[in-house]
Amino acid sequence: MSATLTAPKRSGSRRGRIAVAVVAIASVAIVLSAVPPYLAGVEPRVGIRDDVPIHLPVLIAHAAAGGIALLVGPFQFFGSIRRRHPRVHRVLGRVYLLGGILPGALTGIVVAVLTTAGPIALVSFVVLDVFWLYTAVRAYRAVRARDFAAHERWMLRSMAATFAAVTLRVYLGLFIAVQLPLLDGFYGGDFDALFSVAYTGAIVGSIVLNLLFIEIYLRRKGSPRISAGAA
Repeated sequence: MSATLTAPKRSGSRRGRIAVAVVAIASVAIVLSAVPPYLAGVEPRVGIRDDVPIHLPVLIAHAAAGGIALLVGPFQFFGSIRRRHPRVHRVLGRVYLLGGILPGALTGIVVAVLTTAGPIALVSFVVLDVFWLYTAVRAYRAVRARDFAAHERWMLRSMAATFAAVTLRVYLGLFIAVQLPLLDGFYGGDFDALFSVAYTGAIVGSIVLNLLFIEIYLRRKGSPRISAGAA
């Protein structure tokens, strides 16, 4: 008996297209719902330090840059754009890096240091922003070296970090909902305390689970499927 490699199934490709479409739709939805209030000067939901005048302007800049990354990022994974319109793909990549991640990560580090959500949130956000910038730089260096396989891997990691803005909000709603029965007893009716715990959990969960998911995906994608064949 010997092992033979099998060709990837068409269903896997179809699942990939569906996943990219879902990520794109969710990303656009979050941008349209979350970013405009910042740009319109609406009071942000996160705590703002009144003793630091730059906190709010930097937060607005971070939200705008993150919105650009979320809008552009998913469309870099559409195979039809890469194959039929490579110039568009390259332009999107530059916008993603220079208009989204670079300003978004740098302002994000400042926002993280100024956060009122506590030390866990501070460390988590700083780690995410550094990883966000690092993966983008590695993806750029890989494509410059024409190592397109490495470029794709680092872009997937980068997009996983970008998509944390979406999953954070999903987990926040979930963690608030599951804790509501504890509001009167455990939290003594203090919703702010409940929200603080849910927010911290959502931050950590969105980062850890996103990056864990993409690493598992990359490992499975890099392992060829093997089936038994006759010798």
